[in-house]
Amino acid sequence: MKKVIILILVGFLITSCQSQPDYFTVSGVLTNGSGEKIYFSELQANKINILDSLILDSDGVFSFKGTTDVAKFYALRTNPRNYITLIINPFDQIIIKGDAKNLGGTYTVQGSDESNKIRLLRNRLTESVNKLDEIGAEFSSSIGKPEFNKVKDSLSRLSLQIIEEHKDYTKQFITKNRNSLAGLMALYQQLGMRQYVLDSKQDIKYFEMVDSALIKSMPKSEAAIALHAQVQEIKRQLSSEFELNNRLGIGAPAPEIALPNPQGDTILLSSLKGKYVLLDFWASWCRPCRVENPILVKNYAKYRDKGFEIYQVSLDKSRSAWESTILSDSLNWIHVSDLQYWNSAPAKVYSVQGIPANFLLDKNGRIIAKNLRGDALEAKLSELFD
Repeated sequence: MKKVIILILVGFLITSCQSQPDYFTVSGVLTNGSGEKIYFSELQANKINILDSLILDSDGVFSFKGTTDVAKFYALRTNPRNYITLIINPFDQIIIKGDAKNLGGTYTVQGSDESNKIRLLRNRLTESVNKLDEIGAEFSSSIGKPEFNKVKDSLSRLSLQIIEEHKDYTKQFITKNRNSLAGLMALYQQLGMRQYVLDSKQDIKYFEMVDSALIKSMPKSEAAIALHAQVQEIKRQLSSEFELNNRLGIGAPAPEIALPNPQGDTILLSSLKGKYVLLDFWASWCRPCRVENPILVKNYAKYRDKGFEIYQVSLDKSRSAWESTILSDSLNWIHVSDLQYWNSAPAKVYSVQGIPANFLLDKNGRIIAKNLRGDALEAKLSELFD
């Protein structure tokens, strides 16, 4: 009797094991889709890999299957603007229902809690975007009307409120779903073209939160690996910016510069202590710099007798162009250059990435302001001298 029971039990276990498929399936029914071509794709870090496709018949029935060893992002779409995103685990049996003409706005998901989280996230984002679009339309219709300024301020406040509310929702969603690829997806939501809900530097806490959870729970996931690499790069940039701010931030002593003027005499930046100094990086070939020069001329004439000096570092590589521009633009202050273009040593020390760039120094050679141009420079000098 015992042998019979054991044989029955073994047979049951074998049958149970065989009934568990070693692949995932995504199937369902889409209405209004007769003749539509539907694509099933894997969303990889740098590309979309189409795995399969089919033409929907009048019943709208479809079915795809595949294999994966870890949770991954996939998509169903009829065209690039009509799609849904899924998170699929190795043996998921997912059922999708919806309208083929409006997949994102109508679909439901069975058999995948992770994909349902994405659906909720997407619906909330769509709701916020629609509200902002309505505000934009109201703004446009108010242009030229007497009450425009009042309406503009009201709509601006309402827009900011909607954005902040969606940001708060996103942060709460990420906190609850840090162990899910849905949490990773929430990090990269956009309210508009390149208008991200979260800022990768300001909101680094949430990127680190998801990164630390996923890299432990799914270390082989391509998405988790890509996020981990990005977080490490963001942290490196933040560390570099922190170091730069300490070195060149407000209140920091300006690093020394010792370069020759057009006559060949070396002029030290530190030799100007006792005066307010505008350390200005420019070049004769830089159009915005040339536009700014008349403003410098005006302010120099107004304040040089009160203790204002300009120490202008050129990123030129042509001595003749540098010297002729000094004369033609009537730049009657201190000029220095090593004529090394973007390899200029002071430009590297001051981390100058674009010109014009300037630093305003106090009488002790400490940085008190940065990148003052136009009216901003005039206002600051007036504050100091008038």
